[in-house]
Amino acid sequence: MFINTLIWILKNFSFALFLVAVMFSCVQWAIHHKTPTYEIFYRWVTLALGISSLYTFIMHAFYPASSAAIIGWQTSPFQFEVAVANFSFGVIALISFHASYGFRLANVIGNSCWLMGDAIGHIYQMITFHNFNPGNAGSWFWMDIIIPLVLMICISRMRARL
Repeated sequence: MFINTLIWILKNFSFALFLVAVMFSCVQWAIHHKTPTYEIFYRWVTLALGISSLYTFIMHAFYPASSAAIIGWQTSPFQFEVAVANFSFGVIALISFHASYGFRLANVIGNSCWLMGDAIGHIYQMITFHNFNPGNAGSWFWMDIIIPLVLMICISRMRARL
């Protein structure tokens, strides 16, 4: 049972961290009513995004055959470039946890472009090559859409308070 759960978490890491982020956001909101809800959600979701991006960096950089198989790709030397991009955007997301509004805005813009671009790539793979592997059409695809939307809502609410 534990092994199956662990395998599910690793295959759906972004979604699992998103659920943890929502849970921690709710707990923090219940404790600190004075902190705006969108501030709390921004922090926890961007933390989950940063950790998830570092995880995908590790998978693409050090386990390219496994990550390619989960996505439905052939192993490619370009995976290392994807890994470095994941690393870069992950570090930016982690730094933005307590950063200024401007830095947070840059984080949301950069990561949203990255993730929405990934989502478009997943859709292309689904339509053109009928690639419905879990790493292409599963929770990773949906998180590439949901996380940017959540962060865009949060950052727009932060802007309204300035």
